Amino acid sequence: MRAVAVLSVMLSHAGIAGFAGGYVGVDVFFVISGFLITGILAREVTRTGRVSIAGFYSRRALRILPAATVTLLVVCAVSLLVYTTSNLRLVLQDIGAAALFSANIDFALAGTDYFSTSAFVSPVQHFWSLAVEEQFYLVWPAVIGLIMYLGARARGSVGSSRPATRAVALRRSAALILLLATLSFWWSVHRTGTNPQMAYYSTFTRTWELSVGALLALAAGGIGRLPAAVKGVASWAGLLAIAVAVLTFDSATPFPGWHAALPVLGAALVLGGGIDGPRTGARLLLDTRPMRFVGNISYSLYLWHWPLLILPSAYVVRDLGLLERLLALGASVVLAWASYRWVETPFHHPAKTAPNDLKTGAGPDGSAVSRAHLRDTARAHRRSVARSLLLWPAAVAMVLGSVGGVWAYDAGRNSEASEAATALTKVAASTGLVTPQQLVADVARASALARDNAPLPEALVPALPDLFGDITHPMGTCSASREALTIDICPSGDTKASRTIVLWGDSHIGMWMRPLEQLAKERGYKIVPFTKASCVPLDEVEWYRGKAYPECRKFGQWSLEQIARIKPDHIIISGYLGTPLVNEAGTGPVPVGEDSERFTAGAKRMLSKVHSRLPDTKVTVLSDVSILEQDAGKCLGSKRATMGTCVKPMSSAVASRNGGWKAATAATGARYVDLLPYFCAETCPVVVGNTIVYRDSNHITSTYAQRLKPVLGKELGL
Repeated sequence: MRAVAVLSVMLSHAGIAGFAGGYVGVDVFFVISGFLITGILAREVTRTGRVSIAGFYSRRALRILPAATVTLLVVCAVSLLVYTTSNLRLVLQDIGAAALFSANIDFALAGTDYFSTSAFVSPVQHFWSLAVEEQFYLVWPAVIGLIMYLGARARGSVGSSRPATRAVALRRSAALILLLATLSFWWSVHRTGTNPQMAYYSTFTRTWELSVGALLALAAGGIGRLPAAVKGVASWAGLLAIAVAVLTFDSATPFPGWHAALPVLGAALVLGGGIDGPRTGARLLLDTRPMRFVGNISYSLYLWHWPLLILPSAYVVRDLGLLERLLALGASVVLAWASYRWVETPFHHPAKTAPNDLKTGAGPDGSAVSRAHLRDTARAHRRSVARSLLLWPAAVAMVLGSVGGVWAYDAGRNSEASEAATALTKVAASTGLVTPQQLVADVARASALARDNAPLPEALVPALPDLFGDITHPMGTCSASREALTIDICPSGDTKASRTIVLWGDSHIGMWMRPLEQLAKERGYKIVPFTKASCVPLDEVEWYRGKAYPECRKFGQWSLEQIARIKPDHIIISGYLGTPLVNEAGTGPVPVGEDSERFTAGAKRMLSKVHSRLPDTKVTVLSDVSILEQDAGKCLGSKRATMGTCVKPMSSAVASRNGGWKAATAATGARYVDLLPYFCAETCPVVVGNTIVYRDSNHITSTYAQRLKPVLGKELGL
């Protein structure tokens, strides 16, 4: 089963066609883990009447820390050679979180999209699942021990081997675990619908998956008595369920939520069918030598495959080709075997005398032993457990020490460049404004440098560590999230002015806030923004994050009512043009660029509604900018990056939709402003002069927006 899980994950991460849903292998791992760990704990309580918390965590330390620590140390060192300061610091932060088993929290709070390939991808992003497991096991041994202890007390002496006593303990444990699993599953479904990124990394949305494995472990005795034929069929059915999930799910599948039930229940069927199951069951495949080999090295294989896919890609500043990805997977098998052989295995040798033998007074071979020998053995066992527990602080100290050392070394090495970037930023803030003609010439020059793969300027503005934060946009309740249908009205600019400008759209009108606010203050205008995430003011339904987005259309209707009450002097519209429209059946998206007629018609209808409600208001549509294939910070963050690294031709899909806006404005008396000459010439460069144009794959930096202030003033009549 471990082989099935890890191979699914690897093939998915490598982008092998047909295995897009292989990420469900992590869910299979969760079920396996819950099954094995709970089974061990339950047997310990049955034998001894308690759970040894120290013993449990010493075993976990020996199992997971050696290989994980080595992986993190190697990634830390290699990252220094691959990344520039900005991305290196992100990686170091992630490594620190991984060492503290809080990587899932780190990625969730950072808004990391697990399925994104354009944004910066951390080489330790896969450590999120280890964090979920360890957070779960932070309380699980105590919970299992307490439940089964209380169950045992209810019917007899603690540690009793009577069937009635064990049955009570098992029933109580199962009932409470079932309740926990139900609550967790409900929360998973709810959270996946409201905040899919938080749901993906959350420990509680995954708790039910580990709990399914736990319930299976507690029911193992009863399952073992089922007919062999039933278990054989169940195991094959479970394997089929996992295969269906792997082959049919993809990045657009809302996950975990309801969909996670398919691989989780599939894993449960395979595990249950394998309890004293027949040779004709799924074990016919899973017990083969290749599958056993992969299963044995599965932990190290999971740890190593991801860095071997991500770090080379970051180094060459492009996506790896199919052959390169296959070579990376092959290398991960070799490295995982070495890790299993020389890192994991030396820590897996148990003490010669187990704790239960100490209670019974019997040695490993069943012979009687003296009290003195028992005392010596118990003392040796306690020392062994104590030494194992020391692995936790030792591993954390080693990794965090390495992170601190690399951070300090890089900071010292780049102090002069940082000072130069700061100086340039100050100069740009005061003298960075240029005429429209100068800016067009600068873009043409940058495009030529990109064509020749010229070196990047030594000091970029903004500095790479500050790139993602270089944004001015309405925040909080002043801008609508996906679910919200209204916002608070938040004026800016000259808030006491009698004249009003409305900004209407999404983050692609919001990214112009800085220069527009300054122009408004200088010219005596109040600015009122109406923005919603990925929501173009369009009389159409868009497709967003895997489902129809009617909330956008409703927000547009509400916004129009509010704008009509305000009666502004000028409405400026812009929006992200990479969001597809929903198909006529409402079941999926229409590829952007194949919906030109519908897009243009929807734009005309919306502009016509604006004109009919506000015939005397000036309406201007700003063209959208081109879309990069990956975040600017991701490609500029490599030490091998050049002026041509991130550059690409103007997106034909965006050009098509900009054409739709142009046609709609011509038909309704509105004005269309084409800003693309200030972004693209032969190609669309990511750096113009010393200024970074994009802060991610489609939003421009506030710094570059400020350079276009004279352009906006001229084009908008401000």
